[in-house]
Amino acid sequence: MRKPLVGLILATIILGSIAYIIGGLSLVFAGFTAAFSRGYGVLLLLITAFIVLGQLQVLLPEDIIARWLSKFSGAGGIVLSAFAGGVFPGGPYIYYPFLRNFRDKVPSYIFMSIITGKHVYDFTRFPMEFSLISPGIAVLRYVITLPVPILAGLICYYFPGLKMMLEDSAREEY
Repeated sequence: MRKPLVGLILATIILGSIAYIIGGLSLVFAGFTAAFSRGYGVLLLLITAFIVLGQLQVLLPEDIIARWLSKFSGAGGIVLSAFAGGVFPGGPYIYYPFLRNFRDKVPSYIFMSIITGKHVYDFTRFPMEFSLISPGIAVLRYVITLPVPILAGLICYYFPGLKMMLEDSAREEY
């Protein structure tokens, strides 16, 4: 959490300095005004997302989900967790904190399948892709990307050395 915060602070200082050089304090304050007006909408989204997260944690306690996920092992668990990731509601503000609770309780290949399934499948996007792009392209994209989360889970399952690399990188990040 510290590295991203330091990076954002540095970017804020650099961009604020550039805005001051180009347009003075008025341009800096215009940037702050735009940030706070956008931040208001995001703040409401964050509050709502954390309320949903709290309700999910109350309705689905960690031990029950860990028991369900550990019950399905191997290829069946990988396929099931990939599709579970695709139907998981909400954006990253909801599912990353929710999944963090299970990082040590489920096998790494299940964890990888859920996260990859959420990013690749995300079935809530399908109606939008279907209507805005075209039905054929939307279906083709889902068919082409169908094996990706399953392959990611299988790679983690058959190459346990990757688990150590993933855990080391997660410890360095936080």
